[in-house]
Amino acid sequence: MKGNFTIILIARNNIIKNISLSSNTLLSIIIFFILITVSSFALFIYNTQISLTEMKQDIAEEQYREYSKRLEQLKNYIGILKNQMDEQIFIDNKQRNFLQVATIQPDVWAMGIGGIKRYDKPINLSLYNSKDFEQLYESIEILRGQVKLREMSIRELENKLVRNFDLWSRIPTINPVPGAEVSSGFGYRVDPFTGEVRMHEGLDMSAPTGTPVYATGDGVVTFADWNMGYGYVVEIDHGYGFVTRYAHLSKILVKEGELVKRGQMIGRVGATGRAICPHLHYEVIVAGIKVNPINYIDFTNVIFD
Repeated sequence: MKGNFTIILIARNNIIKNISLSSNTLLSIIIFFILITVSSFALFIYNTQISLTEMKQDIAEEQYREYSKRLEQLKNYIGILKNQMDEQIFIDNKQRNFLQVATIQPDVWAMGIGGIKRYDKPINLSLYNSKDFEQLYESIEILRGQVKLREMSIRELENKLVRNFDLWSRIPTINPVPGAEVSSGFGYRVDPFTGEVRMHEGLDMSAPTGTPVYATGDGVVTFADWNMGYGYVVEIDHGYGFVTRYAHLSKILVKEGELVKRGQMIGRVGATGRAICPHLHYEVIVAGIKVNPINYIDFTNVIFD
């Protein structure tokens, strides 16, 4: 490109100025302005990218701080749950010892029931954070297994309690005539009718005629009628090999086949049959053998369940 170029500048006051430029000079000016424009635009883009990067970094740092905070809170909460589970394990051991049930071994408690379920590793996390999540997942899975084991243990202990309560409610433990004195004990004695030494297979409990007589345990009435020397008598089968007999009654208040509860009135003291004075003749039979009732009666307990 050769020759000169004239640039005409017209001011507001109509003054005209002519600027003559060579082609090389004009080209240099144009290139200069292009470079300035490109550089300014590039600088603008660079500064914008720097600002966006810093903004993203600030957001990422804030998110990481929030993540770390939540992660620490979750760890603390899991720690609290572990302590509560340890308390449940301690209680479970105490309950099992009390009910005479074998305790669950520590290594079984350590893993619970069901093992540890493996989760997919979270994406976009550093190796350190990924390990944190794996530990949390493992802790949660162990707690889940321990809770399931505790639930199973509770059901087992409840069944044991039901069985024990049923047995306990049937064992003849209360005084059939509260407040009455034992006038003749279990064992050999002089027969008041014959004067001979004979085995007395129960307890005689003196009380006025008409005094209430109570069932000493839950059971089923298997006999309620007259029986020779026993006079009017009630027999109760309590299950588990326990049978009780209440003799010389003046009145029977139950019938055969009736279900009775501990503390339920079944008759009244009398002197029917082979008796000299009003009293209750009370027998306890275990597995077909007559035993000393004194070993079963809690004379301090007059509260009926």
